[in-house]
Amino acid sequence: LAGILAVIAFIVDLPIYAFIDPASTPLFTIEGLMRFTDVRLALVANTILMMMVAIFSIALILALFTILRNTSLPLALFGSVLGVLGYAFIALGDASTLVSFVPLSDLYHTPTVTPDAQATVVLLWEATQGMTNTFFFVGIVFLMIGFVVLGVVMLKAPAFGRRYGGVSIGLGVVGTVGAIASLFVFQAIGVMFPADLIFLTLFGWKVYRLSRGPRSPKT
Repeated sequence: LAGILAVIAFIVDLPIYAFIDPASTPLFTIEGLMRFTDVRLALVANTILMMMVAIFSIALILALFTILRNTSLPLALFGSVLGVLGYAFIALGDASTLVSFVPLSDLYHTPTVTPDAQATVVLLWEATQGMTNTFFFVGIVFLMIGFVVLGVVMLKAPAFGRRYGGVSIGLGVVGTVGAIASLFVFQAIGVMFPADLIFLTLFGWKVYRLSRGPRSPKT
């Protein structure tokens, strides 16, 4: 059920994230700095939900590992490690936004701050996007390659077969291409989210069904 819970937490977070980082006034811009105090609590809620998504998702990866290790232990371990690292880096990207922005916002809005110090804060504020994007990029690449590796193992796993293995490989390839394309067009990174949600939903439900034991002939 961890994969399904991760999807639910992600869906709950969507309106919160839309409030924090609207297209009209992105969070990493000077306008985002000016309105940060208004979205600070929402960013805390967003970070907590994203931590929940990461924890639930890692639980699903570990569940998949316990099933796939009997088919190919080296590949199952490699794919699972990549998946865990991927979700961990993505979670760090969300957490780094909160940890980095709070002190910068506090400094900018300090009554005694000088104009030169505010100008420096603005530069640091915009530069923080580079650090956050690095966490996201590395996490997505690790995660999507992990999907591909786990899919290769699924091809020969009796519990999954070619259908599930092919879907996992396909999602991983699409997400990897999106991550690479984001180096040129950052919006392409959004391809990762539907790929991840499909993976969590499909394989979360599959593992749940497997946990209930073999199906009867009528089902």
